[in-house]
Amino acid sequence: MKRLTKEIKRLDVIATLIDVVFIIIAIGLLAHFFTILRLPSSITARPEVFMYDVFGFTIDSGQLNRYIGLLVGYLIIFVPTTFMNLKRVRSKDIIEMDEWTYRTQYLYGAMSFFLSFNPFSAVIRFMNATTILKTVEGYGLKQAFINIKDTLVDFFSGRTFERAKARRLARKQDSASQQDLEKLTKQDFFVKVLVMIANYTLLTFIALFIFLPFYWMILTALKTHVELSTSISPRMVIGLSEMQWVNFKIALDRFNFGTYLLNTLFVGLVSMVGTVITTILAAFAFSRLEYKGKEFIFSVLLMTMMIPGELYTITNYITIRDLNWYDSFYALIFPFMTSVFYIFFLRQTFKQIPDTLYRAAQVDGCGDFKYLTRVMIPIAKPTITTITILSAIGAWDAYIWPQLVTPSEKYWLISVALRSTSFTDGVDARPLYNLQLAATALVTVPLLIVFFSLKKYILAGVGRSGTKG
Repeated sequence: MKRLTKEIKRLDVIATLIDVVFIIIAIGLLAHFFTILRLPSSITARPEVFMYDVFGFTIDSGQLNRYIGLLVGYLIIFVPTTFMNLKRVRSKDIIEMDEWTYRTQYLYGAMSFFLSFNPFSAVIRFMNATTILKTVEGYGLKQAFINIKDTLVDFFSGRTFERAKARRLARKQDSASQQDLEKLTKQDFFVKVLVMIANYTLLTFIALFIFLPFYWMILTALKTHVELSTSISPRMVIGLSEMQWVNFKIALDRFNFGTYLLNTLFVGLVSMVGTVITTILAAFAFSRLEYKGKEFIFSVLLMTMMIPGELYTITNYITIRDLNWYDSFYALIFPFMTSVFYIFFLRQTFKQIPDTLYRAAQVDGCGDFKYLTRVMIPIAKPTITTITILSAIGAWDAYIWPQLVTPSEKYWLISVALRSTSFTDGVDARPLYNLQLAATALVTVPLLIVFFSLKKYILAGVGRSGTKG
């Protein structure tokens, strides 16, 4: 294999940065289109047709919905791809190139040109792929097309079959033991193929089974109330111009979900920081410091994990009331700022760090806090990252405790508001399912984005120990 040159890396970086610029433009356009969406006068009647002036062009509601749908699909496809490209160009481990390198560049170039309509990035990636092709294979794009043409000609003219027949005749001249070995190898190959097909088929059905509720949630959120209330057989697919993206704006504006989202972000961020701090300090105390009763105290903490959390609700409620924290952010933040499981989880990682490092640091005059920040935290970074992510998700999903201690709407979290808000128009008692599921999507989609974006760090924290090797 050949080493990547600086010019190839530079072109790859430039193409990736152009992709980032296109994604930023798409996000800006999406935000602008979403901002100019007009709220209907009635949320239960048939959708009104509005006319919009977009950059000097006059379009109707259906066209605007189509453009928003295309932008959302564009971002769903190309944000992960661009994120992967950014990680790849920043990686210091990729220093060599082979035949798959230029094929990947050609694929990215074709995607940039035909799917993202980004000719600038496509041209740069095609130039880069051609340069890699010349370096790896010794010939250019013209010779590659000639090779493909010769392969197709051989295939359709029968030469490929003649060569395969000649190879089979040559194999017949081998010994009987060699033929038996080839037969056994073929049987193993077919068995492996069948097992692989069965596994991937099962995984595909499981993935569809998991994905279907999310698809139905988004699909229902984009339908009109008239269709949901009158249609006998619901549609599984709707057109881009029929997607009612205004439902998300109604959920944010009329039902005040913007305030609930900000409350949730504030509580989640503060409680996450508090959880990480208390978990690190407690885990360090239980893993490295020596004092009387350490194991007894830790055993008592572990025993509390066997008690259901609902049993603590009454005592925690009395404590919050006595501290005058009822119906305030204090009641939402401080109970979430510690976790026995996270302490146990991080303590096990800290325990795997050799004691020799701690003794050597003490000999060098390093204090406990400095040793914690300079040695233990960097080594246990995957586990701490996992705790941070899970803590934020836990605060986002909390429902029972916030519902109990915050009766005022100004302190509601998104989970409480989703259940407590009456999604009705004031006339019909039946809920507006499209708006309710639009609000549900506003709660669910951020969690999915966080999980898939940080999946590697979550798995690394669970699957890796505190030391390497």
